[in-house]
Amino acid sequence: MKLRTLLLAALLVLCFGIVSASARQIAVVNGCGFTIKQLGLADSNASGPAQDLLGQEVLENGETLTIDIQGGDKGWELIAVDNEGTQVNWQNLDLTGVSKITLKGDGTASLE
Repeated sequence: MKLRTLLLAALLVLCFGIVSASARQIAVVNGCGFTIKQLGLADSNASGPAQDLLGQEVLENGETLTIDIQGGDKGWELIAVDNEGTQVNWQNLDLTGVSKITLKGDGTASLE
């Protein structure tokens, strides 16, 4: 019985390590020239609404927000809304090897 319990515990630790290894952090820099009031993140490969990244906070121009990404590297979308309700989308982002995204107001982004 002890051996079975130890094997089960080892399996759980291994599974947790695999899941947490797939999560990574990316720095998102607001280079839009305006304050972002709402910032959403959506994985085009998964169903469901965009994840709210700011909550009650705002992201001022030039500020950086560190976000956690889980899932595949391709097909991400960021959605920003300014104080006047104008929305800018960055679609079909390939985040392979990316640790920093600088968002620009024209809907383009610099990926590093």
